[in-house]
Amino acid sequence: MNTPALTIYDDGRGRFGPMAKLRAAFEFRTGVSLSFERIEKVLNRSAGIVFVPDMISGVVAERHPGVRVNPNTLGKGACVFVNGRWAGIGFTDEVRGLSPGQAVVQGDGQVVAACLDHGQAQAFVRSGFVILPDKTSTIRLTQRALIERPWHVLDELPINLLVDLSSSDTPMYRAEDHPGVTTFGEHPIRIGSAAQVMPSVVIDAAYGPVVIEAGAVVNPLTVLQGPCSVGRDSVLVSHTSIRRYTVVGPCCKVGGEIAGSILHSYTNKAHAGYLGDSLVGSWVNLGADTNVSNLKNTYNPVRVRLDEDAPEEDTGRTFQGAIIGDYVRTAIGTRLSTGTVVHPGCMLAVTGWAPKLATALGFYTDAGRQDYDPDKLIATLQAVMDRREVKMGQQIESLIRSLK
Repeated sequence: MNTPALTIYDDGRGRFGPMAKLRAAFEFRTGVSLSFERIEKVLNRSAGIVFVPDMISGVVAERHPGVRVNPNTLGKGACVFVNGRWAGIGFTDEVRGLSPGQAVVQGDGQVVAACLDHGQAQAFVRSGFVILPDKTSTIRLTQRALIERPWHVLDELPINLLVDLSSSDTPMYRAEDHPGVTTFGEHPIRIGSAAQVMPSVVIDAAYGPVVIEAGAVVNPLTVLQGPCSVGRDSVLVSHTSIRRYTVVGPCCKVGGEIAGSILHSYTNKAHAGYLGDSLVGSWVNLGADTNVSNLKNTYNPVRVRLDEDAPEEDTGRTFQGAIIGDYVRTAIGTRLSTGTVVHPGCMLAVTGWAPKLATALGFYTDAGRQDYDPDKLIATLQAVMDRREVKMGQQIESLIRSLK
């Protein structure tokens, strides 16, 4: 019997504010890994097809060469469809065990995954991944399996991070390879090849594992408290404090104090300042002494407004920092209050508190908001990327110009 092909789809449901402007839901970093990567690993097969909203199809195709994006026809045979809002953790046995004609659904009817024959698969795609074909048998879950809002990523981070760290193939730490490093705690410490962990670094594995991936540099007088992860080729400057449940993505440069947060790739926070319980996109630069509040002085749950046309919502979280999209920059001394939302391509240069909701391509000063000229932003981004020997794709450039 042939193994059903894997298709991952973004059904466009849920509300993610700045996170979804330039990436598909399965491209969110939901732990050490992107959900896309974890789904492939859990199901032990590569996705040959992905479906995403038309607006981002070009950039998704650029990032996933070799994967068919929004094809008009599917291959022959059975296909496993997986909702990209599933992080690949929880209910894995139910998804792995699907046979043709079966589906896993949430209590509200949203499809988590389905294994369908060719005719059923075509009908499911035509329905926008909402209506299962007739005679599909369902396994109904009693708990939420799909993320609906950005703060759900933070809710699931403690579990997702531990699963990712426990399955890491990064080599175990050997004291003789890193003289002068202080370690303690019973959990694993893993340090990748060509990673440099300097003398006077402290690694605290008392509460969870610590993984420092290949090529990373951890400078002296830095403290890492597990569970946490430092991505490949990232740099931690001296006096950095990485606290529990922090994920530093690949090719980042960070400093100051970071706790309970996820940073996507190529983001810089290289100076002093606190970042807590936050989600930060790619190619973000947080200026020196940028500070993010993650706790109200009333200790009440934090409320967040994700978009201009969205209502303010209760996150149910006492600790909730900022949600920051791709290509955002902040000036020195920037202050972000609890639950601040910053859409892609913004520049924040205010002397007081930053706005609670900053809309895409906004240049914010004490005089208020002005439209950020896309040509100027793209020229700046190209200069930044040149320093990292990365070329901006034509599709992402076009999408930036279309941001509103």
